[in-house]
Amino acid sequence: MEIKKSKEITALLESRNIRDEELIEVILHGENTGQKFYHPETGRYLAYERLGQATYYVLYSVQESQYTVHSAYWYKSELS
Repeated sequence: MEIKKSKEITALLESRNIRDEELIEVILHGENTGQKFYHPETGRYLAYERLGQATYYVLYSVQESQYTVHSAYWYKSELS
């Protein structure tokens, strides 16, 4: 899978310690399972997946077979 990011998004994701491998895993999970949200006005998707002890969210768009990442974040939470 090929992902595309702007220089600004690359810097943002580096500051958040989010690697390309994690982005790809979350996007593939959303595409393969349908566990994603679609925003019709922007044409973007929000996919999510729990990786380890954190839940990752990736905002992306698809054009042909190319995935453009617009943002991503993660959070770690524990329920007791």
